[in-house]
Amino acid sequence: MGKILDLTGKTFGSLFVLKKSDEIKGGNVMWECQCGCGNKTLVTSYNLRSGRVGSCGCQKSKFTSENTLGENNPNHKHNLRNTKLYTIWAMMKQRCSNPNNKNFKDYGGRGITVCEEWSNDVQAFYEWSMKNGYEEGLTIDRIDNDKGYSPDNCRWTTMKVQRKNQRKRKIK
Repeated sequence: MGKILDLTGKTFGSLFVLKKSDEIKGGNVMWECQCGCGNKTLVTSYNLRSGRVGSCGCQKSKFTSENTLGENNPNHKHNLRNTKLYTIWAMMKQRCSNPNNKNFKDYGGRGITVCEEWSNDVQAFYEWSMKNGYEEGLTIDRIDNDKGYSPDNCRWTTMKVQRKNQRKRKIK
């Protein structure tokens, strides 16, 4: 990895960079930022510098609520599209149902599915998550790795706990 450009103290749109995070996403350094609305969020260097992200998501929420975009607007019902939980939900569905997803072979390819309740309703997944210990920094974990994602087989855990719960992989 090359030298990291320090973005601390810089402003990108409505985001003020507070400090470098220990997290890395897609090979990009993550930065803890404070939005003009007061929310804190983590954003990659790429998204900050390219201008792809300029707020915590409040600007999109504001735009959505100020405009009557109708039922086809993905933010219309749940307003979760720019949240970490939405990303977790979407990635969970992708690895279980999209053969082009790089992790499909370990999930959908071996029969792991997302229950109908969650698959069709991010709001249901969100509500279950809030009632079952979700907090920033935790990951969704299937208690029985041979069963799918469902309320009775999932929990929120640390990566350390989740690593201990992985299935044994065959050595080629």
